Amino acid sequence: MKSLALAVALTLTAVFCRADNPGVVEIDHPEAFGKVIALSDIHGMYSAMVPLLKSGGVIDASNKWAAGNALLIVVGDSIDKGDDSVDVLDLWISLSAQASAAGGRIIHLLGNHEAEFLADPTNHKAKVFLQELKAKKIAVTDYTDAAKPRGQFLRSEPVAARVGKWLFCHAGLIPDGTWAQFKSQASGVLGGGSYGDDFLIGDDSILEARKWTEDPALRAAGEKNLDDNGLYGVVFGHQPKALGVEGADAITDDGRIIKIDNGMPPDAGSHPGSLLIFSHPADLSAASAPTVVTVPSGGAARPLAHEAH
Repeated sequence: MKSLALAVALTLTAVFCRADNPGVVEIDHPEAFGKVIALSDIHGMYSAMVPLLKSGGVIDASNKWAAGNALLIVVGDSIDKGDDSVDVLDLWISLSAQASAAGGRIIHLLGNHEAEFLADPTNHKAKVFLQELKAKKIAVTDYTDAAKPRGQFLRSEPVAARVGKWLFCHAGLIPDGTWAQFKSQASGVLGGGSYGDDFLIGDDSILEARKWTEDPALRAAGEKNLDDNGLYGVVFGHQPKALGVEGADAITDDGRIIKIDNGMPPDAGSHPGSLLIFSHPADLSAASAPTVVTVPSGGAARPLAHEAH
């Protein structure tokens, strides 16, 4: 991994020259990308991540960017639980520079594990990550200090991405209020480095909310928030058994809610993972169900599983 670490050191400053955080990334013209790809909750599972990315044509045999002008969105939680969080993050950093050079883009969103680590690196969820850093003789401040290259990467992670009429965020449930209010709050919290704020890691926050798809009232409120803010659908991770489906991407019958946490770490079943692919990015700008497939590790593209009823 020495060559990868060197590449990271050389490219980080160019790609993440500042730790300023916009809070929310907005892309008005998804059709500018060849395809839009999403995955989530890798949790340090580097050995599973690499073959998964190869299965979807994201990287080549040398682990270099191979997706051309694609947009890749990582919907949080690349760290903790698995043994190789360092390698996972270093690969994202390296690929970010390569994707940009090829006309593509990688957006790594904040997950609750990244937020909780930045709020308190000693929190119990970071136990495995801290053990890894100690074993590899890497200072914790390399990941918490915005003046350090890896710290710049983590502190540059926005809380959400709007791509056309679709929202990508870790837990899926956005707070009540207008889109403008949400963006302002996200920018303020992340710009101020307030990673322990309830906006990020409160029980019903955009990074921590659980089982909202199973609660009719919360689900209806979430869809109303989408409608009120000119959005159509949401892609989220965080819950490996959401929509009643485990170990695979899943979609609701109306095509508006997609979960992509496959349960890759050991405590969630050690599933090999899959990639969500919007093969016609212009669909993301329409108020209708998109053309979307899932590519499991080592497999071919297939339709998403439907929500279990």
